[in-house]
Amino acid sequence: MLQISSRRIAPILGSLGALGPLSIDMYLPGLPQIAADLNVGERDVQFSLMACFAGLMLGQLFYGPLSDRIGRKTTIYIGLTLFIAGAIGCTIAGTAGQLAAWRFIQGLGGSIGMVISLAVVRDLYQGRAAVGLIALIMIVQGVAPVVAPLLGAAIIAVAPWRTIFAVLALIAIACMILVVAALPETRMPELRAVSRPLHAIHAYLQLIVSRRFIPYVATTALAMAGFFAYLASSSFIFISIYGLTPAAYSTLFAVNAIGLVIGAQVAPRLLGRFRPESIVRAALAVYAAVAVLLVALELNGGVPLAPFAVLLFIAIASSAFVMPLTSVMALESFGAVSGTAAALMGAVQFGAGTLASLVVSLTANGTALPMLATIAACGLSACLMSFFAFPKVAHLLPGREDAS
Repeated sequence: MLQISSRRIAPILGSLGALGPLSIDMYLPGLPQIAADLNVGERDVQFSLMACFAGLMLGQLFYGPLSDRIGRKTTIYIGLTLFIAGAIGCTIAGTAGQLAAWRFIQGLGGSIGMVISLAVVRDLYQGRAAVGLIALIMIVQGVAPVVAPLLGAAIIAVAPWRTIFAVLALIAIACMILVVAALPETRMPELRAVSRPLHAIHAYLQLIVSRRFIPYVATTALAMAGFFAYLASSSFIFISIYGLTPAAYSTLFAVNAIGLVIGAQVAPRLLGRFRPESIVRAALAVYAAVAVLLVALELNGGVPLAPFAVLLFIAIASSAFVMPLTSVMALESFGAVSGTAAALMGAVQFGAGTLASLVVSLTANGTALPMLATIAACGLSACLMSFFAFPKVAHLLPGREDAS
């Protein structure tokens, strides 16, 4: 069993996990500019975002079992190479279709950090220690959605939008160097020896029907799907409808990202007083209620910018309470196949996000209603799932904090 300081590996895992959010958030302020440059509409550019989501989903299904077999570090190198290739491809894309294809490849590569982060956590820790490490990782990851849109807006203010993807390639190269120099292999040789990628199909089937896994994963996926709907439409809503500049939109996006970080950090601190299931249910009740309120206000004639932004902040911050807790509860019983389990968890989340972004794209009508209705539907579904589908078992009890 490896003895590794969580404060040592959290920045590395957080940086890897931030690649996915960076690849999404950095180019959001430039979506209207990309649409104009490629001479396409809002919907066509949103498909490039959906293609990235699809790559993030499918990549995780592949990387999880592969990392169980060949180790975490070698798998990271494969993912980072794909990410760099996809980013460079985006810099030369001449059509919306080409951009979507390269974004898919970039998503395939960017998914590596999401799988590996959870798998490494499960390699080393369980219970409250695992929640604490995930919270530390999310601090690092939380910097990405705060900085990324601001950086993206700064770039498009002085350079073509393609420069964003050149910068992303450089960031991935820096992550590669960091992994080579500082991240140890956490997948034990004896576990790699008995792992077979083809066994992943059997493991996936077992996980899909497990009541100790799927209810938590489905709840997280539904909550995250609402956030993906926000990602898909927020730039067009705030820039095209509310008239914000790309810089102002990026600042607003960064504030919402800070809400994500706050929620992810507060959730573990509540475990000493409340059961994790209770925390998740309360957070989702707030999330659903605020989302429904936003829909009602929009149907009643629209929402002024200030209350619209405040209510969105509350909904997004509430959703952040969910992932650290549901992730650990889902992985707690599946240490032997933690990479596969983390992969399926991430794939389900991004699958739901892809569907949510597709719904928003297909129903886009020049108003905020498609986005808000999708967020409300996802929030209500997640809330109902948490109240009626969670198994009646205890989690995160004292004495469960060491790696097995």
